[in-house]
Amino acid sequence: MTSHSNTEQEELTTVLPMTDSESDVEEDKNSNVNEEEMKKWLATTYDRGSRKPMKEPLTAPWGLPISDADVEKLKVGFKSQSMDDKWDMLIEDPDENGNISIHIIRNWLQEECYIFHIVPKPSNDDGSCTMIQSITWEGNKAGLQCDAEQAKKEAVMLFRGHLHCEFETLPHYPSSMFWDSKAYKKLNAK
Repeated sequence: MTSHSNTEQEELTTVLPMTDSESDVEEDKNSNVNEEEMKKWLATTYDRGSRKPMKEPLTAPWGLPISDADVEKLKVGFKSQSMDDKWDMLIEDPDENGNISIHIIRNWLQEECYIFHIVPKPSNDDGSCTMIQSITWEGNKAGLQCDAEQAKKEAVMLFRGHLHCEFETLPHYPSSMFWDSKAYKKLNAK
């Protein structure tokens, strides 16, 4: 049996490759992205003009009451952290009346798909609650169009999946209802 000297053992430990986390830190040191740019990239604030607008926006009234807990979850939003995430949920700054819009964006394409238009609870505390006043959705998804009910179901499913919203007054939809081919019609079909 041969013995190895301490020097040989030390040399072996110094040539081990870096772990993924060590190499990531090394890459970050050499990155041209500063902290401010990184914060902006990770922010869930909707920046008008930074996304492709809808080609054929359709809007329908809704009047869906939502709980304070769901409002808070919606206001947090969601920003994809990896290529595996497909959706961003970004919050537009409130207008002069306090109304907010939550945009669901297909992140790889940077295309808006759905927008919830939310009216806040009145400040007079008359027992009213926050409402989703209306929904806007893309009316031309690669030559296909769904109706308002399907757009509402798809947006609700995305918010439930990513932000864990309850939407207590709505039923739970099976995943098979998302992009349900029977709910879409072909545009310009003759």
